[in-house]
Amino acid sequence: MSQNGSTYHRLLNTTRWRRLRAHQLELSPFCDDCSKVGLLVPATEVHHIMPVEGAVTPEQMAARTYDQSNLVSLCPSCHTARHKQLGSHKRSKEKTAERVKAEVDAFLARFS
Repeated sequence: MSQNGSTYHRLLNTTRWRRLRAHQLELSPFCDDCSKVGLLVPATEVHHIMPVEGAVTPEQMAARTYDQSNLVSLCPSCHTARHKQLGSHKRSKEKTAERVKAEVDAFLARFS
């Protein structure tokens, strides 16, 4: 996994993030994208407008992660659509495939 990927996951696995996420959903309980077209759909996910993994340093990643103004409440469908627009869903699949291959290669090297 890339340094940015592991830093990102560490940042999201904190009490600080869980509290901020809950606060965002309290402030904005309906999907922002659905609301723009007149639908009231409960938001269950929080999206970072400026992608955290796009930051260069761990400090910049933390700043993006915990910046309330960088968050938007979304329903699962709209969250997926936002990531498709960014192309990040493709990168995630490619990164997952690379990571799995590296893990298999490391395992084989260890036991061959």
